[in-house]
Amino acid sequence: MILPDGGSSMTHSGAFVEREMKFRLPQGADAASLRDAVESAGFRLEPAGTVEHADRYLDTDDWVLYRAGLALRLRSEEGGVRLEAKTLGSEREGTLTRHEWTQEAPGGEPPWSTLPAGPVQALLQPLSGMGVIERLSVRASVRNERECFRWMSGDALVGSLTVDHVSIPPAEYREVELELANGKTGALGEVSRAVKERLGIHPAVQTKLVAALQARGERLPEPEEMRHALSPADRLLDVAHKTFARHLSRMLWNEPGTRLGVDPEYLHDMRVAVRRLRTSIEVLAEGLPGAAREEFETDLRWVGGRLGRVRDLDVMADRVRSMSVEAAPFERPALRVFAQSLALRRTRRRLRLVERLDSPRYREFVAKARGWIEAGPPAGVLVPEGVMAAYTAAPRITGRWTEAMNTAFEKAYRTMEIEDLHTLRIAAKKARYSYEYFADLEGPAALRRAKRIAALQDFLGKHLDTAILARRLRRYARSIPREELELTLGAWSALGQLEREMQIKKGSLREHWEKATASD
Repeated sequence: MILPDGGSSMTHSGAFVEREMKFRLPQGADAASLRDAVESAGFRLEPAGTVEHADRYLDTDDWVLYRAGLALRLRSEEGGVRLEAKTLGSEREGTLTRHEWTQEAPGGEPPWSTLPAGPVQALLQPLSGMGVIERLSVRASVRNERECFRWMSGDALVGSLTVDHVSIPPAEYREVELELANGKTGALGEVSRAVKERLGIHPAVQTKLVAALQARGERLPEPEEMRHALSPADRLLDVAHKTFARHLSRMLWNEPGTRLGVDPEYLHDMRVAVRRLRTSIEVLAEGLPGAAREEFETDLRWVGGRLGRVRDLDVMADRVRSMSVEAAPFERPALRVFAQSLALRRTRRRLRLVERLDSPRYREFVAKARGWIEAGPPAGVLVPEGVMAAYTAAPRITGRWTEAMNTAFEKAYRTMEIEDLHTLRIAAKKARYSYEYFADLEGPAALRRAKRIAALQDFLGKHLDTAILARRLRRYARSIPREELELTLGAWSALGQLEREMQIKKGSLREHWEKATASD
């Protein structure tokens, strides 16, 4: 609920940011008692009228919007019909933080051929290559009678409190929702403690969409992980086929969120899935036909390149933000300008990424990969080395990649050159994944080994990411006009800090190596 005299804050992208907390009232509970609990925390509630609205939640048959972390609804109330999009929200201690976009609804019923210009249309534009607007349908309907209160602290507006009488035939329930207007999230914590102490009720995070689906005996989709679980009877070619299927599924699951671009974790997860696909082709090569290996490796490298370029800038931007917090005052202007240059570069790279995902080549790759998976494991005659039992092949394969990691460490430890440390990081990644690919067969010990190697990989990654950021910051520092003395001094000072941090001491590398290779 956006209050006319304060409301939720708006971001640069045109989205309102909501910070809210909800309490589902138990059957027979009185909403007045919960309001009393809120006021017992030192707040005051002023009646602000009632409203009624009907919501129709929209998505495609394959739930593209949900997989992108978004809920889209048509909200009908006395003033007309609005098209609203909301992120599913991040939850911390019962507090939900969500972004919301809204605009006037298009005419007619979904699906539509296009949307009129507006915040929601701009948000959904990167999904146009998936034909989302043309495939929308109503997935759930909710009616709500809302009793509204102004949430006050003295004479200051804190936000709004609403008592929702939700109707989802055949189910009905009541829910109290508190939404901040001033950004002081501590107020939500005060209310949560008071409600818990007086009524024993904890914050609820279930959305009305989920409740509506449950009322109809339906539920939101989940990634198909169990479908690709390994069996003790699997041959090596079965492991290769299932592993490829598992990570292709993860790649496709995260594609809508990657396209949307609101939450960078989707891009991170899609990139990881592509990396694991590429590594599985190399590590499990004996279980895959040569033609499939070559074709899929080429396409995955092509897709992964674009994903990596955007993700690298996400990592850099996060690091620069953390540097700015601890930086000396004279360094902050330079870091601020540098961060703006990274953001502009990321915007351009994101556009190229979406273009690549919209391309015929990407669609052909996905169709071929899906078709290969649906056809089942390849015939043994095509992969004669893949017909052996997977549990007999696993020690040999993991041993091979562990030995390659050992060799890479010996060289990196001897030279401590950045290129050799990078080679060690890649070798550690392949050894780690080799254990993970067989973990269903090898048991917990394999996962423990993989986890230890992952710690080494993360250690190396942090230093190598710092080196990449330092190289980028050095270019920026050299581009600053000579007359901009403050920016120049700030940039070179920040660069000096990065260069000190990117150095890996031999003792530290040895310590992480010994932990990574320790026996169970």
